[in-house]
Amino acid sequence: MVDIFDGLTPEELGIKHVSAEVVEARSRLADQVCDELRKAGLRACLGTIDDPSPGAKIEVESFEDGPAASVYWKCAPSVHGAFDTSRPDGGPVFQYFVQAAGHVQTAVLAILRAAGFTVERDDQDPLALLILAGPST
Repeated sequence: MVDIFDGLTPEELGIKHVSAEVVEARSRLADQVCDELRKAGLRACLGTIDDPSPGAKIEVESFEDGPAASVYWKCAPSVHGAFDTSRPDGGPVFQYFVQAAGHVQTAVLAILRAAGFTVERDDQDPLALLILAGPST
């Protein structure tokens, strides 16, 4: 694998972190996202895509030019990590994961938009949704 950043840190690339106050505000927004998804009956918690438990993982973003938070959907570990390297399509279990995660992502997007959040799909990561703002009050 090629490291396109040649080992540079985000700061060396000109990427800046937000202040502690902004992280706190984004954390409150991420909590609201969790609450809204739970109200809809979905499993949701603050976390990262690296968290192996199934459900929606809401990750607070700390970069200045990024979204407030990202939402990732995780299927059960037996499905999420089932890529079969011997098959170009990843195999049937992996294809199930791709389809299931895509359907749930569409539902999560619709649920959050219905609740008044500004949400969009991530062009860089097909498994992520970007939370740009919460409901106006």
